[in-house]
Amino acid sequence: MIGALWTGISGLSSHQKALDNEATNIANVNTVGYKASRISFADQMYQDKIGKGSKVLDAEKLYVQGNLKVTGVSFDMALSGSGFFAVANTRSSGASETFYTRAGNFRMGEDGSLQDAAGNKVQGWAMRDVDADVDVKSTNPNVTSFTNDYIKLGASKIIRHNNKVETITAKMTDYNQVAVADSTTVFSGAGLKTKSAKIIDVETLISDYNLKLTAYQSNPAATSSPSQAQISYVKYPMDTASAEGDQMYVYLNGTKYSQSFEYDAAKTDDENRMATLKKLADQISAIPGFVAYTAAGTPPNLTETTDELATNPGYLKIESLIPGKLFTLGEVAESSGVTTSVGSVVTSQGVDAIAGTGFGAVKSAQEALLKAVSGMQKDVYTLSDLGADLDSDEVLDTATNFTYQLSIYSPELKTNIDVPAIPLTITAATTVDDIVTAINGNVGAGAYLANYVEAKNVNGALVIQAKDELAGYKINGTLAQTNAVSEVQTVEVTGTATGAVSFLGSVVAGSAALDTAADTVTNILADSAAIIAAWNGDVDNAAKQILSITGGGTTLTVTYANDMGNVANIDSATSAGITFGESVETTSGSIPATREKNSSYSGFTGAGAEFIQMINTIDQTASQGGLQLRLDVLNISDSAFGEFNVDSSGLITMMQDGAEYAIGQVAVALFNNERGLIPIGDNLVRKSNESGEPIFNVNNDKTAKIEARTLELSTADLSESLVNLMVFQRAFEANAKSITTSDELLNTLINLKR
Repeated sequence: MIGALWTGISGLSSHQKALDNEATNIANVNTVGYKASRISFADQMYQDKIGKGSKVLDAEKLYVQGNLKVTGVSFDMALSGSGFFAVANTRSSGASETFYTRAGNFRMGEDGSLQDAAGNKVQGWAMRDVDADVDVKSTNPNVTSFTNDYIKLGASKIIRHNNKVETITAKMTDYNQVAVADSTTVFSGAGLKTKSAKIIDVETLISDYNLKLTAYQSNPAATSSPSQAQISYVKYPMDTASAEGDQMYVYLNGTKYSQSFEYDAAKTDDENRMATLKKLADQISAIPGFVAYTAAGTPPNLTETTDELATNPGYLKIESLIPGKLFTLGEVAESSGVTTSVGSVVTSQGVDAIAGTGFGAVKSAQEALLKAVSGMQKDVYTLSDLGADLDSDEVLDTATNFTYQLSIYSPELKTNIDVPAIPLTITAATTVDDIVTAINGNVGAGAYLANYVEAKNVNGALVIQAKDELAGYKINGTLAQTNAVSEVQTVEVTGTATGAVSFLGSVVAGSAALDTAADTVTNILADSAAIIAAWNGDVDNAAKQILSITGGGTTLTVTYANDMGNVANIDSATSAGITFGESVETTSGSIPATREKNSSYSGFTGAGAEFIQMINTIDQTASQGGLQLRLDVLNISDSAFGEFNVDSSGLITMMQDGAEYAIGQVAVALFNNERGLIPIGDNLVRKSNESGEPIFNVNNDKTAKIEARTLELSTADLSESLVNLMVFQRAFEANAKSITTSDELLNTLINLKR
């Protein structure tokens, strides 16, 4: 009888727990991500094959998929399939514990991190810190993230590799506003670009850049190899066109480009043909994605030149601005009436187009785009700017000394450096070519001009242009003309003459006894021509020729020739009672006169806008951590927010001003035994020995799919729970009945004994 009592009590206890569990399910019928639990009953020990009641073996969570509800809220996420979000509770002490949840009602925290409703930080693969030296290519060293100035989007692509995700984004300032046409006076025949041509080149290269990025996006594992732009040369006979109505032409990609003969009666036929060829080159340079130059020489040693008197002229250099794009050349000729003189394509010089692959092709396209957007700085000095009259033979009016030095930003040193360290001295230049030769001859490793700029004579003007690898870099060149200053010596005269006075070895005409110091100075000035002639005629004075003797009162000034330097002082001496004091010497030297570049002709080969490309990376093999959502904190943009989105793999992207950045990936954890997880409240569970350690797959492969702007609803079924309540209630009542029945029987037995 007593056994039946205890058996009934165990039934009451287990069904009370069942009622508690079902009440909890009912209470959480609207809890996001809640997983309903059920009671697992078990019979207790047996005695003589008779059980001793029931017990609750386990209250187990049933990890079945809940219904999904689209909320439209940006940060809401739902898991469709197996897995859990991982969240970390970081305490003020710095300690952190990771929990797991199916509730995806997330938000952006005050610090910009992705958090759950309780403030725990959602874990995942965070974006690697942007390295300005490695991940950013900017024409402005002071700008390493996107700002509001960069309003033109070049490209924005997300590249998925096997174990990382890259975002490649390029932006530009408004090239439409800053593009300036090249001067036809200076640059005709030398890659002349109009403003519209520069703008169209940029847009053409943006399209090519996007094509290369798309190809890389579709096959990121492709072998990386750079692209190469095609360069070809054509040769004109230079013997037919000679009058108005004649023409020179070339077929490029099947289209004929012709130029009418430029006739100038004051010039020879060869000079007029060269002028015509320059105009034809300008036509080709106006074609989107092309640039052309006149050239001369003997293959394979052709060089760009605009010199109308160049040796063996008649060549055109045609270059594609698009790396890897092939172009074809057809007939090359000049014609006069019915007479046509056919030229040729030069096969012994040029560069074939090479279509690169993978990231190498992307990098080549980016470099070409940068050159079109920014270009290489070119400083122009006409002969007038150099301090001489503009002569047809490009000759300076006198032999002139110059110095040249440039200041340029060094990415390695993070500062401006002077190149060369001491200004280059250019001695006795008489032509623009003398200056060109001196600048290009400053060679060596490190801070030498030839490593940074190239000087050219373009249509008689001095052009100093940054090298291709410095596209977009600002150079600050200083060209100065050095004017020689003569050595000057000052002599003080004192005393009264006792007779004829001598000065610098010559008897001074007109000097006599009783002359004062002032009289002596007057007589020396009157006789200066003879004194100078006698002095300069002495071979011992060859290195200290006198230019003039001037003065007044009791002071004489002796000025030496320009090239004199450090002439010995005139010793203190007395002649016939007149004393010439020891001279005060002024050392010869030079005064630099800065020659300003021509602001009308100087500029950039490209549109002159700023360019920046950034590559930001999510390393999916790294350990998980919190996910930052603010673009300014991530050093991507100076503007913090964008349009948040997450894809099915958990990849978080932020859209801002047309560019989409992958900034992190939410991690999904798997467990070998989900039912071994320990619920701790707040929609969280903790791992246990039974559940095992969490398993994370790269790119969340073979885990639950993440549904954006969606929440997983509770799996608690209200109708089922109400039925279970009635079942458990009846069972509870039945167990209570078994107790009361046993109690009555026990009382009966006791009464019988009495």
